[in-house]
Amino acid sequence: MKVVLYIGHHKAGSTALQDFLARNWKGLAQAGVLYPNVEAHGAAGNMFQLLKGDLPDAALPVHIREPHSALAYRMIADVSQRPIPKQFQGLPATRQMLRAIRTQVDLLEPNTVILCSEAFANFGQVNPELVDRLVQPFEGAEFQIYCALRRPDEYVTSWHGQRLKVGEKATPLSAGGLKDYFGGIHFDYRQVVEAWIDRVPNAKISIRNYADVLGAGGSAEDFMGQTSLAMPDPMIPARRANESLPLAAYPIMEKAVHKLEQPAIFKLSRYLQNHGAKLTDVNNRDVEVLGTAQRQKLWDEFVPVSDYLRKYAATGTEFFPDIDKVKEARPVPADEAAAALVKAIDVSKLQNEQAADFVRDLAGR
Repeated sequence: MKVVLYIGHHKAGSTALQDFLARNWKGLAQAGVLYPNVEAHGAAGNMFQLLKGDLPDAALPVHIREPHSALAYRMIADVSQRPIPKQFQGLPATRQMLRAIRTQVDLLEPNTVILCSEAFANFGQVNPELVDRLVQPFEGAEFQIYCALRRPDEYVTSWHGQRLKVGEKATPLSAGGLKDYFGGIHFDYRQVVEAWIDRVPNAKISIRNYADVLGAGGSAEDFMGQTSLAMPDPMIPARRANESLPLAAYPIMEKAVHKLEQPAIFKLSRYLQNHGAKLTDVNNRDVEVLGTAQRQKLWDEFVPVSDYLRKYAATGTEFFPDIDKVKEARPVPADEAAAALVKAIDVSKLQNEQAADFVRDLAGR
C-alpha cells in the first residue's frame, strides 16, 4: 500500500485540491484510492455520494472537504497551547480519528491512501513527533511526501492577505510587518519539510515550486501527475475554493482590523473579496505591498532557506529560478491603489453601517 502525504504549504492550492478529492471520493475509492474521513461529518459526505450521487455545487462544509486539517489541528492542540480553529470545534480525540482512518483502510483495502492538509506544514515547528504519530498506523507502507512552495515574496504577501481576510490584526508589510513572519513556517520553508523528510526516511520526495504547479494546470492536476495515481473517468474538476483579497484592498483592511468590530470586518472583507478586483483598473500583479527596503530585507533573510532548497530544485541550481525577482518592486504602491479602490466602494452594499461609515471616512465623503 502507498500513503501519499500532502503536507502543504498554505496558500498553494490546498483548498482546491481538498475540494477535488472530497467531491471525487466515490470514484477514487472505487479506483483503490482512499481519501479517508475522520469523523461523522466526513462519513456523512461519503455516504451521500454512495446513495445520492455528486455532492452539491455549493461550497462544501469544511469537515467534509478538509478532514485531515481537522486531524492536524486536533493533533497540534494535543501537544501545544494552540487552539483548534473555530470551524473545527467539537472534534473527536486524535486516537479516535486515527482509528477511523485505520478501520477504513482495513475494510476497503485501498492500494493508495491520501492524507492531505496544509496544516501538516506546522508539525515540524510545533513538535516533530507529530509526524511519527501520524505515520505509525501505516508501518510498512510505501510513502510519498508532496509539498508545494511559493516564492517567498509572493507567499508572504498572500499569507498576509489571508490574515487580513479573516480579521487578524496585522502590521503593513512595508511598515515592519514582514519581520513577523521570519523564524516560522511562513518564511522558513526548511521547518515545513525537514521533519517529514527526516522522520519518513524512505519516502519519495516531491517538493514543488508553485509556479510549476500552476504550469501543470493547478494543484489537483499537478498532485495527480506527481503521484501517478490511477484516476477514474470522468472526474469532477477542481474548483477555486479560497477567495483572496485583491492587493489594493490590503491597506483598507489593515486599518479596518484595528478600528472595526468583527461583524463589520467580516462584511467589508467579503465585499472586497467578491467585488474589489472589479472596482479598480490596477492589475493585482502591479500592486506593491512590500516596498524596496523590505524586499531587500526579505532577500537577505531568505538566503539560508534558499541554500537548503537547492537540493530539491527541479532544474538548474535554484529551487525558485526567478528568485532574483524578490528584489523587484512592482510599479503601483499599495496605498495609491487603495486610495482609488476605496472611492469606488458602494457603501450601500456593505450591509453594515459601521463598515459603511469607515469607508466614507477613508474616502473623505
